[in-house]
Amino acid sequence: MARGKITKRTVDALLASRTEGFLWDEGIKGFGARRTKGGGVLQFRMGGREANTRRYTIGSHGSPWTPTTAREEAQRLLVLIAQGIDPVELERQRRREAIDLAFSNYADRFEKSCVGKGWKVLVARSFRIHIKPVLGKKPLPKITRSDVVAVLDRMPEGQIANRRNVFAVLRRMFRWAVSRGDIDRSPMEGMETPPAVKARDRWLSDQELARVWKYAPKTHHCFGPIVRLLIVTGQ
Repeated sequence: MARGKITKRTVDALLASRTEGFLWDEGIKGFGARRTKGGGVLQFRMGGREANTRRYTIGSHGSPWTPTTAREEAQRLLVLIAQGIDPVELERQRRREAIDLAFSNYADRFEKSCVGKGWKVLVARSFRIHIKPVLGKKPLPKITRSDVVAVLDRMPEGQIANRRNVFAVLRRMFRWAVSRGDIDRSPMEGMETPPAVKARDRWLSDQELARVWKYAPKTHHCFGPIVRLLIVTGQ
């Protein structure tokens, strides 16, 4: 197994060779360059010979990865390893947060899990109009209570009932995420539900009731008779 200092000259020589293999750096243990069949590829292994064959690919040879920048990255990763942090798992989690746990993608997955036509419509509308414009692709584990507050504060003050609906959608989604093990706890724990809409102190006049009675049958065939029933029973 070849050893030597990884520099531009030694990497160029490795790439020019016709055989696959590693060139391990003499100065940084576990840091090496590898030529693959495709040619022009630079890979690095962290951990050294005494570790299990666990490798972390820093990147392919070429901008931004040169022997110098790759060496600096290897030294940074060695510090993490010394602290008991596995860079492979760290990178896997980073990619998962960037894709699977990105809020927009996760919200779509939650929406598909919802049952009941009315609830699904409410969830879809809340995400599209009020929540996604604020949270975007922010990773789910990094969403805080202040982010939820930002969603609610963005809504018009007059939308009291709608504010409660959005709150309910977010609370249900975060509980779902906890149940799946995607986050440890909901950022909405301890948050108070927005106040309910105050009961109205106004009733429809006789003229208004007459208009509702007249046009009720022209609505959905189920709702029209129900509305007329409510009128004749004084409800």
